[in-house]
Amino acid sequence: MKVLILGGGPAGCAAAYFLKQLGISDITLIEKEAIGGCARTSFYDSIPYEFGPQILYTDEPQIRKIFEKFVENKAAPTKDREYHPKVIIDGNLERPHDFPITIANVLMSANPIKIIYELYKLKLDEPDFSNFENYMLSRIGKTLYDTYVRNYNKKMWKKDPTELDAEWAKERTLTLRERNDMFQGRWQGHPGDHNPIWEGMVSGIKIEKGTACVSESFKKVYVDGKSRERDYGLIISTLPLSNKLPYMNTLKIYVVIKEDKFIMPSYINSFPNNYNFIRIMEYKQQFYVENDHTLLDFAFSWNNDTGIDVNKAIEEVRWFCKNILKRKVEDLFFINKTYTYPVSTLSIRKIIENKLKTAADTKVLPLGRCGLHAYVSKDLCVRMGLIMKNHFDGVLQKGAKKLQVLHKMREKLR
Repeated sequence: MKVLILGGGPAGCAAAYFLKQLGISDITLIEKEAIGGCARTSFYDSIPYEFGPQILYTDEPQIRKIFEKFVENKAAPTKDREYHPKVIIDGNLERPHDFPITIANVLMSANPIKIIYELYKLKLDEPDFSNFENYMLSRIGKTLYDTYVRNYNKKMWKKDPTELDAEWAKERTLTLRERNDMFQGRWQGHPGDHNPIWEGMVSGIKIEKGTACVSESFKKVYVDGKSRERDYGLIISTLPLSNKLPYMNTLKIYVVIKEDKFIMPSYINSFPNNYNFIRIMEYKQQFYVENDHTLLDFAFSWNNDTGIDVNKAIEEVRWFCKNILKRKVEDLFFINKTYTYPVSTLSIRKIIENKLKTAADTKVLPLGRCGLHAYVSKDLCVRMGLIMKNHFDGVLQKGAKKLQVLHKMREKLR
């Protein structure tokens, strides 16, 4: 069998890896940029960085075993060797709050008694899944929601939270927690270089540079404008499931500042209520290296309706470094990527299901974050590839059997 893989991010690489385990050798992977996608590691001097946070984590031993075949994961550079993001609710860095939200957040609030009363009234065993906002209100109450969650999600998704689906939220760290353990004790860390994973997974297969696209019917596949679907028995697409579905784009502005340790309170620092950027990341707090500089990135979320003024964003970043961080920017560069986050709204459930049904009747298998329109991390992209391998007979059967495999791939969203 000849197989064509569209996209060389984590999902495409995982697909290649598991196809080889099935004994399939005639595999061609089309990648527009570089293998690994947003999870590919680059280096500024000795500091490793990716397109935003790229913690390697999983709660599944078989996925961990696959990662450890290629890299050694290094624990977080913190006292307890775990990652603890922070949220900055007032725009300043003097009093960072926990994220996920903990009792400490309640005690730091202006009116802890009000929050405690709201929490007391909640029926935690009866969460409201009617939309994202109602789900969060049913889990943490109005005051915590308004302080930490509402505005951040409006900035991130450019939607009112009442329009967002609660499907993905129930798997994420958005409820009140005993401690701010982002990954809840899972195996977690950063290898210092993710590239051996992606390059190891695709080792031995044919890789072509090109721009691919799939028709809405999934019956036509083009690479650099040329039709390719006739040449392959199976086509795995990690491209967007449909042009009718909403996606967010991300501008990341990277700044280099002289500092031999750390500047920010944590490796990830979210800003729900101030500024146009949604968060700041400090890469030396993700994987520590000795260097007399530190590397930050400022993330701006945008879509085709809002657009993004890169120069204006750079001005805001420089202002923040000068007036809040009180530091001089030694160097600055930016990366602007599209289709970085699938948006889950209540109105698209039927569209997703109809697209999956359409794909199930063709030789195309959607896979990954964009391919299945699912907000998932690297471990779940690999998990999707493993599901493909374990249910490959179903993948090759058009119709109901293949649709069952696609549903199984989307059952664990995080």
